[in-house]
Amino acid sequence: MSGDKTTITRKIYDRYTSIIGGALNMISPSFAGRWVYGRNMYRAFTAGSTADADRNFNPRLRSGDANVKKAYKLVAARCRDQAENNPLIAGALRRICDNVVRAGIMPKFKFRKADGRLDRKANKEWRHRFLRWAKYCEITGHETYGGTQRLGLLHMWMDGQYFIHRVYDTSRPGIVPLRLELLEFDQLDALVDGQLSNGNVARKGIEYDKSTGRPLFYHFLDHHPGDYLALGRRSTSRRIPAADIIHVWDRRRISQYSGIAWLVAVVMESYRMEDFRHITHDAARTQAAFVAFLKSSMPGFNLGGGLTLGGQSSPATPADTGTKDAPKEIISNIVQKLPPGTDVQMNAPTQPGANYEPFTKDSARYQSAGIGMSFEAYTNNYTDASYASARSGSLEERLSYRGQQQFLEEQPNRGVVAWFIEAAYLAGMNPTPMPGYAKDPDFYHEMAEGQFPGWHWVDPNADAKAAEKLIELTLDTHRNQSASRGLDWDDVIDDAIEEEEQLIKLAELRRKRLGINEGAEE
Repeated sequence: MSGDKTTITRKIYDRYTSIIGGALNMISPSFAGRWVYGRNMYRAFTAGSTADADRNFNPRLRSGDANVKKAYKLVAARCRDQAENNPLIAGALRRICDNVVRAGIMPKFKFRKADGRLDRKANKEWRHRFLRWAKYCEITGHETYGGTQRLGLLHMWMDGQYFIHRVYDTSRPGIVPLRLELLEFDQLDALVDGQLSNGNVARKGIEYDKSTGRPLFYHFLDHHPGDYLALGRRSTSRRIPAADIIHVWDRRRISQYSGIAWLVAVVMESYRMEDFRHITHDAARTQAAFVAFLKSSMPGFNLGGGLTLGGQSSPATPADTGTKDAPKEIISNIVQKLPPGTDVQMNAPTQPGANYEPFTKDSARYQSAGIGMSFEAYTNNYTDASYASARSGSLEERLSYRGQQQFLEEQPNRGVVAWFIEAAYLAGMNPTPMPGYAKDPDFYHEMAEGQFPGWHWVDPNADAKAAEKLIELTLDTHRNQSASRGLDWDDVIDDAIEEEEQLIKLAELRRKRLGINEGAEE
């Protein structure tokens, strides 16, 4: 029937096209040709069909920012709820943070000497100062630098964006005075929106240059509007220059100005499935609570009463007019008599049912695909996984983790490292001379790159041989292989040299001790 309707619809569409095309041909043959061609091209794409079941699939064409503005608050609230209350989502996000951030993505400095070679001594000093600063970098003192990265990544999944505000604190001598204040998108003053009197354009609390679209200022409320201490308080906002803010968000459309939660594609599926699980569990518990039902045709038979433990009901006859109680429980090892005309129907629970597990597994597969994890890792279920499939899934996941690492490196980390180098220079705490910094600060800000956490080899023997072969064929380097495992090659070499020197010293001490012993024996 559906096929007949589609055929009729196409015939009507073609007839309409022919009639209008013929009429237009009398006025302008070239215009008529273009019009008919366009109509036929539209019909050629199945995705352009609006017939039958497809008629309700009719989303509106909005700009990326219009879509975000309409839904971002509700989407974020739902994603936060699932991140906190859904075990699968909470476990997945914890696993993602463990793989992507771990102890933190720290910079590897690459300052060079006048002859162009890496200044290893200066770079080690830069790294030492950064790692020391990383312990105190967050303004509240609660988070280390790695902690801010984990927290920020969580907000990307829940909210799709967050903000880093730089402030200065000189209360710790010897520590670069830069501090980081983390802000949620809720704190943006969304009333600052539209055309402003100064000629700039604001979108949800962010003020942009009208001609370039670059952010100029951020308008933040002085407190989180959802905080219980904020109830009844008048909200005021502060206008912070864009140079002091890093807006971390993932741009997925050209017309987009702010982010949407990374969980947006799976949040409804995860919520509905978790709700289904709770309903199924409640139904199973309810069914299990009722083990038997009594039915009687006798008038005045009381099905709600019962006898004392081990007792027996009184016989009932049709002539009886009083109320007779039936047993209210089945007692072990007792033959229980029932009034005449009473039937016993045992309850047969139907929940969760044979289709419960396949249904939940199918939903979990959809969710894991949207999050970028293997089904086995997402559900922590390796029952049906072979070694080859588990290894393939693990390697594929690492590509997703690596992409998130690169996102953190490009978005917050580079900006923070640039702030750190600038703050060290202004405080006179730069280990290397920086001539011309005021003229070209970006030249020095680019003297660092992130050292990503790596992973252990899946098959150490095979992977080690493969790495050795790549280095032997000059298709890779020791430095790259170290980086793939989250190690810095220079640190590895320094540690190896120090270890070798200690082993040599130990061997000399042993020979000396043995020589003394031999002389004593003689």
